[in-house]
Parts: sequence; structure tokens; C-alpha cells
Amino acid sequence: MNRIWSRGSWLAGLALTGYVAYGIYAAGLHDRPPPPATTNIIFKNGSAVGQRIKTRSWSADYERIVSNADQTVLDLDTIRHGVIYRHGKPYLHVQAAHMTVNTVARDFTALGSLHVETVGAKLQRSFDTTSAVWNDGLQTLTLAKHIEIHTAHDAPLSVGSLIINVKTGQIELHQVNGAVRFK
Repeated sequence: MNRIWSRGSWLAGLALTGYVAYGIYAAGLHDRPPPPATTNIIFKNGSAVGQRIKTRSWSADYERIVSNADQTVLDLDTIRHGVIYRHGKPYLHVQAAHMTVNTVARDFTALGSLHVETVGAKLQRSFDTTSAVWNDGLQTLTLAKHIEIHTAHDAPLSVGSLIINVKTGQIELHQVNGAVRFK
């Protein structure tokens, strides 16, 4: 009887070991890979608004926004009816083909057609270009490609490239063609 009991326990142990080994093996057969860590979020055809504590900062209609998972980098396509507010009132109208915005650093890059014009100013001004880079830390706007600046004068000012330091007021112009009046 001892011998049968010994063989039975040995077979039961072997069966249990085989069952556990098969369970471990089979557990990994149907695993799916984890989702990618860089899942993009896509918004199509909408409106967006930026808000300061008490007033609006900006607003715009867009065709498409692609954002990374934590929404720190936004790629915007076809921006229409963009408005930048100053002291709670519309200050600039903006239209752009494509922009990339870093929401943490508050920097942006615009590529493709870009049109910016003043709103409600006594002297209407606007400019058109195909490249703009804003560095919020340095408070500089770099327009590296040809810019056409329109004012109340008949002929526009044509500039090859332009760098404006908003903090210091320093302006660097290259390849200027047209009249300039400084106040």
C-alpha cells in the first residue's frame, strides 16, 4: 500500500508540475504588444480658445490639430479666423497654413503661408511670409523668409528677413526694398 501511495503521489506531483509548466508557457502565447507610448491625439475641424485669468488670450478655427499624448506639442493645419487679444480686445488677425506650438515653452514655428494684420488700429498694418519662429524665452520673432509688409502707403515694404526682439525693441532687417518710416 505504501508503494502504491508513493507512486500515486509521485504521478500527482509530476502531473501538477506539467500542468503548471504548461500554464506558464500558454500564458504568453496570446499576449498583445502594449500600445505605443507616443499615441497622438487628433482633432478635426474645430475652434480653440486660449484664456488668461480674466480675459481671452487668443482664439482660432482649425482644420486639424495633432497633439502628442501629454499635449505639450501641437501641430496645427489650416488656421483660419485666428485672433490674438491684447488687454481683452482683438489686436491681431492671423491665418496660417501650418504651425507647431510648444505649449510648455510657449514657442511656435509657422511654415507655409502666414498672414497677420492689425485689428481696429488707426494705421492698418499687415504682413505676409512663409516662415516665422517665436521664441518666448528670448521674446524674439524671426521671419527668415521673404516678408511683405503692408501699411497705409501705396507700395509695400519688401524685406528678405527680419528679427524682432520684443523685449528690447531691437529690429534687424535684411534685403530691404521700399520706404520705412519710424516714429
